Amino acid sequence: MEFDRIEIGKFIKKTRKAKRLRQQDLADENISQVVISYIETGKPEISEEKIRYLLNKLKIRESDYKEFYVEDNKEASKELEEEMKLRLIALETIIDLTAPEQGLEELRSIGLPNGSPLDADIYYLKGKYYLYKRNLKRANKYFFQAIRLVDDKYPEMIGSNLKAASYFGLAKLEYANNDLNKALEYCKKGESSFIIDGGRSYLQAGFLVSKVIFLQKLNRLEDAQSALDKLNSLNSGKPCFIESREIILNAYELQATIWAKGNMTNNAIIHAKKGIELARIDKAYDRSCELWTTLGSIYSNKNKLHLAEICFLTALKLKNKIQREYLLSYANTQLGNLYTKKKKFSKAEKMFQKAISISKKTNDAYQETEALMGLGECYIHQNNSAHAIKCLKHALELAKQSGFTKQKNQLLLKLGHYLKTIGNPGFQEYVFDFFESNVEALFNRKGGESAMPYYFSQTKRHSAGDPPDL
Repeated sequence: MEFDRIEIGKFIKKTRKAKRLRQQDLADENISQVVISYIETGKPEISEEKIRYLLNKLKIRESDYKEFYVEDNKEASKELEEEMKLRLIALETIIDLTAPEQGLEELRSIGLPNGSPLDADIYYLKGKYYLYKRNLKRANKYFFQAIRLVDDKYPEMIGSNLKAASYFGLAKLEYANNDLNKALEYCKKGESSFIIDGGRSYLQAGFLVSKVIFLQKLNRLEDAQSALDKLNSLNSGKPCFIESREIILNAYELQATIWAKGNMTNNAIIHAKKGIELARIDKAYDRSCELWTTLGSIYSNKNKLHLAEICFLTALKLKNKIQREYLLSYANTQLGNLYTKKKKFSKAEKMFQKAISISKKTNDAYQETEALMGLGECYIHQNNSAHAIKCLKHALELAKQSGFTKQKNQLLLKLGHYLKTIGNPGFQEYVFDFFESNVEALFNRKGGESAMPYYFSQTKRHSAGDPPDL
């Protein structure tokens, strides 16, 4: 059984006020005023454990809040699990690449269902945070808690290689402690628990790289050479983790995009997530931003808008780390399109305006055109015809100036259809322009028919990224 978050929040607020208590009167070392506020407003990221703690502080008996339970729903549980897994991937990106403190704060209030095996991920990520902060004692504690949870409570998690990852964290921790023998021992334990066909595949090379470092510092040169030979053998027929840099990350994004276009969305999602993982490990901020935006676009096309939003917001959290600012225009435009779908028009307008501003600054006419198209569509949904027509005309002008044929034809159709819908006779001009624009593509110069008009056959000219810097 789970709580109806909205209703239990209203009930708690009503009870607190009836007892003439302020939120700060109930706050203590276990529950902050912010968390209490989140509970009362029904935020889903707060754990049920915190809600029960607050109920107990208010001396509310279980019989008084039974009515706020809702029946478990298998499909809803599956959706929630997918969302929680994605949130944890996002938080690992935030901890590793942008704002560790923010990542830890969100980690503490993520609100997993009771008894979720993802508890092990929480402990592992806390271990990573404290290792980053060089609080080795606390890092050690959390890594071991993650291992114990997998061993004793959630053996089904072994395929995630979270246990192996925790041993890798412990090896790095002991290396920071200058205890090379312990570091080597944890490497060996990690290797023995590593599942080859499981998750976090990069760990296999990670353990070997670390062993080479530890062994050569221990002057065990033959053993170090043996580990190095094994590491080199991983390159036979496939790219190895240590070789994954700009080109391989670029390939991951392109492959995910191609599969998404071919409606192979599950493969596209898996590939994008692998790329995200590699970008995080390599601290490739631009590629990370790009891959999160690509993944968000895939989810958006599947109409999984809550998952898409997580992706786009994660991409935008990299704004202070990336070098290619135009990537933010792409992410803002995609987020604007999402908010339009969700009918959150004021948020959508804000995202599109940001995208337009960045595009102008970076002289990216393509993304400016895309953002103007999105903004025009947003105004159409709000029946704001004057602003919609102004945006779409501006976008059409940019598309014509820059030779963006696909966008030009899309805009001619959109303007023609919209003007006709609102009874504006000017629609005929755009319909005629569309015909003129495509008639030469239908027939070659000798008068014969071409295989396919340019408008219908053109592939996407420009995605988030560009060729790798070599």
